[in-house]
Amino acid sequence: MTGASFSPFDIYIETRKKRPLVYQITNRVSAQVQADTVALLGGLSVMSDAKEEAAEIARKSDALLINLGTPRDDAFEIFSLALGAAQEKNVPAVLDLVGYGFTQYRTALANKLLETFRFAIIKGNAAEISALAGAGKGPTGVSSNETAKDMGEIVRALSTKYNACVFSTGEQDFLAGGDRCTATTGGSAYLGTLSGIGCALGSAAALFSAGAPAFEAAFSALLAFRCAATKAAHGAKGPGSFYRNFQDELALLGSENVDWSVFYETR
Repeated sequence: MTGASFSPFDIYIETRKKRPLVYQITNRVSAQVQADTVALLGGLSVMSDAKEEAAEIARKSDALLINLGTPRDDAFEIFSLALGAAQEKNVPAVLDLVGYGFTQYRTALANKLLETFRFAIIKGNAAEISALAGAGKGPTGVSSNETAKDMGEIVRALSTKYNACVFSTGEQDFLAGGDRCTATTGGSAYLGTLSGIGCALGSAAALFSAGAPAFEAAFSALLAFRCAATKAAHGAKGPGSFYRNFQDELALLGSENVDWSVFYETR
């Protein structure tokens, strides 16, 4: 990636103007944080895991998020109904590999989804993405601070394999799509202390994918979180005050033209 061939700021502003509807089939732990994040960034959310309406909602939405955080025993059926309808309408779909590699059930579920459907964006933390590539032992629970030394090459290979934009999160985030690969840094260590923030990042990527190509959408989501976290850390006394500040900063990102380039490097 050579410089800013697109503007994350413009994507943010256009998203706020258009107010896309994101259908989030997500987990019970992070649902409120995810709904709040989409709203703060200017979008709308609908959340339902009812089989009877999954296809209908997907057809009426601008983006679809599949999050594996708390999967039901009939999760594949629900996900398939939504994904099938989304693909019929060319609605972009994001897969968040929460806990991939931790249990056999959710790992097999994710593998079956990846074999059956195409996703615009695939995301996970470093342990989850490493496990998907067969290069790691997987996460402990659904969180991880692990970062493989060759994570850039891992996301490149997975992007090619699944014909999707793939990114891993951690102290440094790695993102690949097509012939482009980049890494983002910065923000605040407080991000790693909060439950649901990684899931909220998936929601942001889905939101931006409603109006931008997958790589640009995912990259903009990563930069928005890094930028908001950097600002939120100023004056924060701990994780609680940081999170309140972070929510404010997500909503205020469009108030000034941020120099996003300080948060990423081309690889």
